[in-house]
Amino acid sequence: MKKIMMLCLMLTLVPIVAHADQAPAHKFLRGVFNVATAPIEVPKQARAYWIKGAQKTPHIIAWIGCGVAWGFVQTVKRLGSGVWDVVSFPFAKPADYEPLLKPDYVFQEWPINPNSGR
Repeated sequence: MKKIMMLCLMLTLVPIVAHADQAPAHKFLRGVFNVATAPIEVPKQARAYWIKGAQKTPHIIAWIGCGVAWGFVQTVKRLGSGVWDVVSFPFAKPADYEPLLKPDYVFQEWPINPNSGR
């Protein structure tokens, strides 16, 4: 039921963001999406570390474990960034409604390029 309510909320807010001059609404919607998709960071990071580890050593399990651990860290960071965006959407902090965490959304760098230095 919670997932259906979240989906309905997101779908009702999408038209608000259609206007480019609606920076506060975009910040709010970005926050809602980041809160909803924060747990996806765990498999995203585990996959990236798995690929990275397969290129370096046969000890894949250690790399996957590191990826899962880093995924939990990224989940907390994305969740915090999303909550910040939802709570502070009327204010232009940081400057020009910029996100606290890059990329703006979890799927913008999916799949992660393991050679990007992360």
